[in-house]
Amino acid sequence: MTTTKQALDFEMNEALPKIVVVGGGAGGLNLVTRLSRSLGRKGKADVTLVDENLSHIWKPSLHEFSAGTKGPDEEISFLEHSNRNGYKFRLGRFAGINYQDRQVMLDPVLNEQNIELSPARALLYDVLVLAIGSRSNDFGTPGVSEHCLFLDTPTEAKRLQSEILNLCLRMETGALHVGDEKVRIAIVGGGATGVELAAELREATEQLGRNGIDLLQIPESVGITVIEAADRLVAALPKALSQNVLHELNSLNIDVRLNTRVASVSDKSIKLADGEDLKAEIIVWAAGILSNKALATAVDLEIGSLGRLKVRPTLQATNQDHIFVMGDAADCEWAEKGQPLPPRAQVAFQQAEFLNTQIQNVLSNRPLKDFTYKDHGSLVALSSSTAIGSLMGRALGTFTIKGWLARRAYKYLHYQHEAAVQGHARALIRTVLSVAMRRVRPQLKLH
Repeated sequence: MTTTKQALDFEMNEALPKIVVVGGGAGGLNLVTRLSRSLGRKGKADVTLVDENLSHIWKPSLHEFSAGTKGPDEEISFLEHSNRNGYKFRLGRFAGINYQDRQVMLDPVLNEQNIELSPARALLYDVLVLAIGSRSNDFGTPGVSEHCLFLDTPTEAKRLQSEILNLCLRMETGALHVGDEKVRIAIVGGGATGVELAAELREATEQLGRNGIDLLQIPESVGITVIEAADRLVAALPKALSQNVLHELNSLNIDVRLNTRVASVSDKSIKLADGEDLKAEIIVWAAGILSNKALATAVDLEIGSLGRLKVRPTLQATNQDHIFVMGDAADCEWAEKGQPLPPRAQVAFQQAEFLNTQIQNVLSNRPLKDFTYKDHGSLVALSSSTAIGSLMGRALGTFTIKGWLARRAYKYLHYQHEAAVQGHARALIRTVLSVAMRRVRPQLKLH
């Protein structure tokens, strides 16, 4: 890594520096855990995490929560985690920044009954890290926000699981009559999220058939369609692996429409660009990402690709020395390829590790360093037993990995995240208990 010529001229609001991390996703929770261990517990800083949710779910697992194959025991409570690790958790929705007074502005958080759980307020910071992630990009397509379900947050994943279960129950009981006696689910977007969700839903609906919903035991009782505007699935993978993914989805009786654009979405119907109307009881939008809308309120920060905030190689905002941006919220240059870094969990993981040291440099008035990303490849899960991907290493170069071994590698990525935020001992215990519980609990969430 290279170092900048000067350290950050750091002025604290109080004797104990205040570090505020906004966003408890894969990167934010990882970072705040590291900061609490390196600074908070040692009395060197006051560390605070802000999120509008009370619990954390590893975002690459959201498709499993939405299908019901993972349950609440996989979540991490921010309240419990903050108490155990020695940082503060504050419930709040990011609203903007008062740069002059170094304050993070928070909007109220309401529950489902519109009762205020936390009021509008402001938190002081000396160092601010924005890690508020991304949202699905509707590309301005009419009807998407009104008629589609999304898979960006734990709340949305739980809603999708409930909608799918209710739909299948209504079909079984006769409360819902669908065309050709088939439940139809359409997923717009053939990236990793769309592909993984399609495969997981195929497995989940088959499980429902074995758990009392008799109509789902009939072959082809659930029609799943994936719609992708590009000429191949999962563009992050090499072309040969994209073909392998397509073959796997076809073997699961999933209809894949490539080179197909969506013109508009209405109630239970998708209008394609070629004029075809595609009927579906559930429509999930997973076509690309866009920066979280809350970032638009930070009008004085420079906006880059996909609405993300442009950052310097140090991960500082281009015009605010005391603000760092990471994960899907950051438009960070990938120097090796001359393009922005992709919105991947491994990017956020590496940036969390980097910022832990970087912020310590800030507090100690040491020169800051530049972030360097190391690409370790991509993996796509295609059921509970298989996955496809490419891995990169110095010794072996780039190589393809498939099947059971690839699925184990995929699970290891989740374990790495668990170990980073829970510690290796707790992560190992949770993994062992999770395996044991699968033998005594339903394989699918049925309520």
